[in-house]
Amino acid sequence: MNKRNYHIVGVMSGTSLDGIDLAEIVFDLIEGHWHFEIRAATTVPYSSYWKNTLRKAIDFSREKLERLDFKYTEKLSEEISRFIKKHNILEIDAICSHGHTVFHRPENGFTHQIGNLPRIAKLLGQTVVCDFRVQDVKIGGQGAPLVPMGDRLLFPDYDYCLN
Repeated sequence: MNKRNYHIVGVMSGTSLDGIDLAEIVFDLIEGHWHFEIRAATTVPYSSYWKNTLRKAIDFSREKLERLDFKYTEKLSEEISRFIKKHNILEIDAICSHGHTVFHRPENGFTHQIGNLPRIAKLLGQTVVCDFRVQDVKIGGQGAPLVPMGDRLLFPDYDYCLN
């Protein structure tokens, strides 16, 4: 995709376990500078089941974690689909999904997110960009490869951004 306008649905879940964050964002390249507009955003709270399951996932066996990954990918697909329908989002260039981080030890070269299975694209019938952290950690990064570029392109008037 090499365009001047992108219509994106962004999705992530943090270790706070408050829920799944979803946002509809339009990015425009105007006179050499990127601008963005958040058109809709929400957090879908986790049920007790999902909070407890995600909290315990760090101790799961490989097989149990694989089953959870499959179920969580389906859960994300359902919530993304609901969000798209609720906000009548008709044209989407990509859905960018961070998934949910189960393990994250970038200093040891390891990170693992669930909800990023290729199945998510099939379930949604959309282009899905996901699993951002793994390659960044493999080359020595902290697992947030989009943050420096996003900060530079979207907030060029600031010397630094505090996350």
